[in-house]
Amino acid sequence: MTEQLFSTDALPGPDDITRQSFDNGSLLLTRPNMSSPAVLIRGYLPPGSAFENPEKYGIANFMASMLTAGTRKHAFRELHDEIETMGASLSISSGGLATSFSAQCLREDLPRLLALIREVFSEPTFPAKQFQRIKTQLLTFLSIQAQDTAAMADQAFDRAIYRSHPYAIPELGFPHTLQMITREDLKDFHQRFLGPKGMVVAICGGVQPEEALGAFERSLGAWINPAQQPQPELPPVEALQGIIREHVTLEEKSQTDLVIGTFAPKTTGPDYLPAQVGNEILGQFGMMGRIGESVREKAGLAYYAQSELGGGLGPTTWQVVAGVNPKNLNKAIALIREELARFTSELVSEEELSEVRSALVGRLPLSLESNAGTASALLNLERYQRGLDYIRQLPSKFAAVTREDILRVAQTYWQTDTLVIASAGEALS
Repeated sequence: MTEQLFSTDALPGPDDITRQSFDNGSLLLTRPNMSSPAVLIRGYLPPGSAFENPEKYGIANFMASMLTAGTRKHAFRELHDEIETMGASLSISSGGLATSFSAQCLREDLPRLLALIREVFSEPTFPAKQFQRIKTQLLTFLSIQAQDTAAMADQAFDRAIYRSHPYAIPELGFPHTLQMITREDLKDFHQRFLGPKGMVVAICGGVQPEEALGAFERSLGAWINPAQQPQPELPPVEALQGIIREHVTLEEKSQTDLVIGTFAPKTTGPDYLPAQVGNEILGQFGMMGRIGESVREKAGLAYYAQSELGGGLGPTTWQVVAGVNPKNLNKAIALIREELARFTSELVSEEELSEVRSALVGRLPLSLESNAGTASALLNLERYQRGLDYIRQLPSKFAAVTREDILRVAQTYWQTDTLVIASAGEALS
């Protein structure tokens, strides 16, 4: 049994998390931390990139990048002066299923900052000067990214595993689709999809729940977009068949990046927690688990090597990633597949399991020490419908994972003859 050196009562739970829904379809979670002078706001809302039209791939990210470029009340410089005057911060980004935002301020500025967040969401003007500047920045970034071996290996992997699914498309889109997007396109996309229905916000830090609820209700809780359309359901993914090998040739590169993977358990399903524990053993714990020890430390075949377990509401992946000298690529692939074969055929050791469970439990309170960590944890409770007592249950859930659970999950999801192997770097010899 994993030794636990802290009380779960110190973790967020039903007695200190306030959860309130609002008539406009939004929801607020808040937990006070009165020892902190700052307040952290973090949230997500529709839309994401997974539902873009093919000719306008990248529009969700483009729109998110322009929300703080100017509003009906504040021009670009005025808006940022307002934020800086408070000593506050605000960032907005887009992902596959949602637009995310994060902001921070002092307690006395919370109503003012929340009102400003509502303003940038509901009244952006997408000014022409900033539109051209941001479009140029995005196109420049894509040009640089096209020469990045890690990014290109990731994209090749996504294309191979997701195929006709929306997740096969990069969230930033492509140069030719970005070039096609106009200011009117951004205005139309914003009007049709960005709205409070489905918005979830967490407020953590030096503010009492009643004060946070009141400030939210007067700002984001009162925002209405009658034109907001629901996002369609994601289609299912196609099952993998055999080994799929993809390579992107980038000349004059000293490193080849490699991604080997398969589909992961559903984040909301019963197999995810055993997979999380197993992934630590496979390629995270210590110097990146078994993969790091075998491929990097002992064989010296990689600059880095680890495994990664994806999470999210849509279909996600379980990967092994590595950066290698091009001449070592085939050796690294073979050794990684050997470790995967071992992972799917043998029970992990009692020592490995004990150490990893202790590490996961020990990290839990550390991950929640900051307002940002707590806010992210609260958002995940709502995103995955886990209940307000889930965080306090995690230590016992980790302790209940057995060696047999890990082997069963490994054998279910890692089929060593059904994999995607993607790489990017010098031409294959």
